[in-house]
Amino acid sequence: MSGGIIALIIVVLALIVLGVFGLTVLKKAAHLIKEINRTTAVAQDKIEFFTNDTNAIKSKIENITNRVDGISVKINHKMKNIDYFSETTTDFQNALDELKKSFEHFFSGFFNFSNKQSNQRTLSISTVKKTIQKLVKKQKMA
Repeated sequence: MSGGIIALIIVVLALIVLGVFGLTVLKKAAHLIKEINRTTAVAQDKIEFFTNDTNAIKSKIENITNRVDGISVKINHKMKNIDYFSETTTDFQNALDELKKSFEHFFSGFFNFSNKQSNQRTLSISTVKKTIQKLVKKQKMA
């Protein structure tokens, strides 16, 4: 045997060993690639799941925010009505107080049978009328 044949046999054996080793590595790499693909699919599913949950939560938060805004508008409107009612009640109470004072003054003068004219201003029908007109005007403005 000549040296060329021995070299050729060594090269062929080296190629066979290299081929077997390459196939083993390729087989392990294929398994690794399958695992990577499976992990990628699972990760993508999880990302989609959390994205959908996040969108649902965001939608619910927007819905709640809109409801709170609507309630705030209603509360502000009702507070204005309460303020108006409070002002009207105060005005009505003042008118009643003036009317009471006027009747007290009228009846005290009536029962005293005094012909003197009082220095105090008495509440007349026109004053009551003006007070009622103010109340009606405020009510129309509200």
